[in-house]
Amino acid sequence: MAPVISFRAAGKQFAGSRGAVVRAVDDVDLDIDDGSITGVIGYSGAGKSTLVRMINALELPTAGTVTVHGRVTGQLAERGLRELRGEVGMIFQQFNLLSSRSVAGNVGYPLRIAGWNRDARRARVAELLEFVGISDKARQFPNQLSGGQKQRVGIARALATSPRILLADEATSALDPETTADVLALLKRINRELGTTIVVITHEMEVVSSVCDTVVVMEQGRVIEQGPVYDVFADPREPATRRFVHSVLQDRPSAEALTRLREHFGGRLVTVGVRADPGARAALSGVLAAHDVRSTIVYGGIRELAEKPFGSITFELTGTDAAIDALIAELAATTRVEELATP
Repeated sequence: MAPVISFRAAGKQFAGSRGAVVRAVDDVDLDIDDGSITGVIGYSGAGKSTLVRMINALELPTAGTVTVHGRVTGQLAERGLRELRGEVGMIFQQFNLLSSRSVAGNVGYPLRIAGWNRDARRARVAELLEFVGISDKARQFPNQLSGGQKQRVGIARALATSPRILLADEATSALDPETTADVLALLKRINRELGTTIVVITHEMEVVSSVCDTVVVMEQGRVIEQGPVYDVFADPREPATRRFVHSVLQDRPSAEALTRLREHFGGRLVTVGVRADPGARAALSGVLAAHDVRSTIVYGGIRELAEKPFGSITFELTGTDAAIDALIAELAATTRVEELATP
């Protein structure tokens, strides 16, 4: 797949208080492939929302370039910017529906702005409401809808002009888990059936692991890690990424849990990563058995992503230091190993 969105040394800075400069996006290099679903995760203030606003040119870079469908946003005149924005749909956290318009009126509004005639608008609105599963709500108003229904209206509206790119900025943060799952399933269907490139901005790892092909991790305006979702989550290299993974898996003991473990287990505590590749699985089972070391599982968490397991298991290892050192060295050749504390 060819990249449909490219950032090259892209930055966006704002004037802060007392003359300070805020670098919301800082020296980002990033490609987003055509037809992919890419998740951008990071804690509050990481620069995610500014990054997504640079894709639809609501924010223009103050350094470097952002290219969307072959057009450098910073070089476009106002007409070119309007055309580009018409090719990029947007789904919002708080839905941003017009309270004075019906469901059909909200979905048809972008078409009215684009100059579609009434009959064409009605046909397109009916098609979209059926696609997102709320045809029976066409005459209702936003205050009569549940959160999930409102978001379906928002999605239908975002799809009205058949955008090639769909941006979802924290689109499930205001929804309960069951409704979130429904909305994510709808996004996957949009990607699969319409071929729409989707960029999901979120602080929730579960959202990315459910729908995305690729994940981008941001911290303080920078992209600190990126790649296929399984590779990044199964073997996180940056502290911020590891915090995301562990917050969901709870696969590593906290400082308090580690203190309790130390009270009950006198051996050396070692956390071993679990991955789907056969070499790592063989190491975890075979290497433990091959050394003169006793191993006891004392903590851990494993889950599946794309039908492949990942997570970690913490063992208490007892035996001579030389034997334990040899075991750890052999494991470390195929998976991530971390000794948590010494007795």
